[in-house]
Amino acid sequence: MKCEIIKDLLPSYIDGLTSAESNFEIEKHLKDCSQCQAFLEQMKADVNVEDSEYNKEEIKPFKKFNKKILHAVLITLTVCALAVGAYLFFFGFGWKVNSDDMNMEYTYKNGKLQFEFELTNGRVLNAWTDFKWTDSKGSEYTIKFTECFSSVLDDRGKHPNQYSYGIKKMGGFDNDDYLILQFKDKTKTIYLKEIVEELSLQ
Repeated sequence: MKCEIIKDLLPSYIDGLTSAESNFEIEKHLKDCSQCQAFLEQMKADVNVEDSEYNKEEIKPFKKFNKKILHAVLITLTVCALAVGAYLFFFGFGWKVNSDDMNMEYTYKNGKLQFEFELTNGRVLNAWTDFKWTDSKGSEYTIKFTECFSSVLDDRGKHPNQYSYGIKKMGGFDNDDYLILQFKDKTKTIYLKEIVEELSLQ
């Protein structure tokens, strides 16, 4: 086969478009023709350089596009996190209650001491309770109060500014049983036996 024919077939040969029979004839010719071998190597080098440059130019815009998407996603997630955090703070967990904004009443019936708390500033009242035994075998009850704004998503009943807390102890209360109320401006300790005695005298 003549060199001119081989050179015409080499582009298709490089791309793998030639038939098996053509490939056989081309490779047979290349074994004996150094000029066509050199031409083939030159063509392969040119194709590799063009592909490399083409790919780099094609990839660059996609890299920029991916970075823009990543930045947009990060900004969106940050804004969402801030929005959720702000909502939970202003309409969920809230901030500590000032003791002047709280009314407290208590009753004692059938061995149970019942406390009724009411937030008077129109906001929603949250109460966080804790209980533990003291070193003197008494009982320590703790209530931490927070307040927040009301929301249309709230489902805290008709009186979200009120909270009830009942305490009952087998055998009655002694000097080591007390209730701690934690406010923004102070912490108040109420000894339960004194409350029971006060109510019993009324």
